[in-house]
Amino acid sequence: LSKILRGAGSLSALEEAKEAGLPVEGKVTGQVKGGYAVDIMKRRAFCPSSQIDLRQPEEPEAPVGKNYPFLITRLEKGGRNIVVSRRTLLEREQAENREALLAEVNEGDVREGVVTRLAPFGAFIELAPGVEGLAHLSELSWTRVGQADEAVSVGDMVRFKILGIARDDKCTRISLSLKQVTDDPWQEAGNRLTVGDV
Repeated sequence: LSKILRGAGSLSALEEAKEAGLPVEGKVTGQVKGGYAVDIMKRRAFCPSSQIDLRQPEEPEAPVGKNYPFLITRLEKGGRNIVVSRRTLLEREQAENREALLAEVNEGDVREGVVTRLAPFGAFIELAPGVEGLAHLSELSWTRVGQADEAVSVGDMVRFKILGIARDDKCTRISLSLKQVTDDPWQEAGNRLTVGDV
């Protein structure tokens, strides 16, 4: 990704970028039906909504006015029909980050990460850029947790233990635990409580 084409360019430069899979810098200029208008090398291109990020932005107008690297996925009609994708680049980067991470971590390791999103069954935590693991509800706290937001919030920096790494052809699932990096309160309960205490 170190080679990114910038500035004005000829049609042949765009064709070469498409064939070689080279990213080109583009500025999102506005929302259009089904996606975004993007200026690529002084030419107008289209990026479908599904290709602007790995997940749909919570605020659809958020990408407008920003510069991103894009891959040209379609180039037709002498440059009058250009379709680009940012998601393809992000997926490629995510895969590289995942492989680098998996090469250096093991089950049982304790690390830090940021809570990126909450789900009914737990919290997703970013281990490396674009690489997430899941802490199940039962692994968020020693106390009973009915919903993830009772234990953590999006943006929290947390310590966790890697419980397991499961890989198959389609995906890699990383299981995490927040409670196992803290002491089990029941181990100390016998020292704090005596029969008859209220």
